[in-house]
Amino acid sequence: MTALLSALAGLLASLPLPIAFAFLVVAVALASLGLSRLTTARAIADTPQSRVRSAAQGHVELLGRARWLPGPPIRSPLSGTSCVWWHYRVVRNADRRTEVIADETSDDLFLLSDTSGDCIVDPVGAQVEPSLARSWRGRGEQPGRIPQPGWDAWFTFGEYRYSERLLRVDDLLIARGWFRTQAALAEADERRDLAALLADWKRDRRELLRRFDSNRDGQIDAQEWEAARAAALEVVREQRASDAAAPDLNVLSKPADRRDFVLAACTRSGLIARFKHQGWRLIGLAAGAATIGLAALRARGLI
Repeated sequence: MTALLSALAGLLASLPLPIAFAFLVVAVALASLGLSRLTTARAIADTPQSRVRSAAQGHVELLGRARWLPGPPIRSPLSGTSCVWWHYRVVRNADRRTEVIADETSDDLFLLSDTSGDCIVDPVGAQVEPSLARSWRGRGEQPGRIPQPGWDAWFTFGEYRYSERLLRVDDLLIARGWFRTQAALAEADERRDLAALLADWKRDRRELLRRFDSNRDGQIDAQEWEAARAAALEVVREQRASDAAAPDLNVLSKPADRRDFVLAACTRSGLIARFKHQGWRLIGLAAGAATIGLAALRARGLI
């Protein structure tokens, strides 16, 4: 044991000073990240869940099912799996080198629905705890057979490694972020909208003459221009009335401040436990890195 300790002390004393200080910097970074995870766990435990219809404006936590918005379905580019959010990564390991071929994350909007209403989720910047995470190997930049989640991914071979994380359609999601309700009818200046529409009509002179040149002289006189203006004003007011009748839009996105933005396909208790586990594990790693860095400085007689 004495010989082992002596050898360890010699190894620490031989560490270059920049590396010893690097261990201390890494320790501080890991500890900060770990404390952030623990803080998030406490915030989740202390924040009551809201319903979409009655949620206050600001930072909230929602629980609902993931749905597609109207339009083309979302699919993972790597495997073609239906989902509402995806992240994938392709890495090539060859000739003792690791090369990242692709690393992409979805920015498509999707819906979070509960029994009270729907909320549009903008996932950009979210920390995502997926419902499906898998990795496997292959022999090309594009994967061939996609293994099912589980043990059979271990029996894939090749120099390319693929990894994929998904939130799937109909997943039950916990969503924490910045909630805001946008009125479908934005504040607008009727005069500005009218001028924009008339300018658009002017660009198609042939159509403008066809509609409003009543005396067919190839010109729009003052009386004809007034008729065009009245028609444009009617269009603007009809559009504004249609917008006013549309329902308001609820949106959940990343907060502008440093508060958490989390999308998680797990139970509330499971999410809290996951953040606590991550936090304590990071703090443990920080303690190990700090111990090595301080021991190296002590072995050199610097502390």
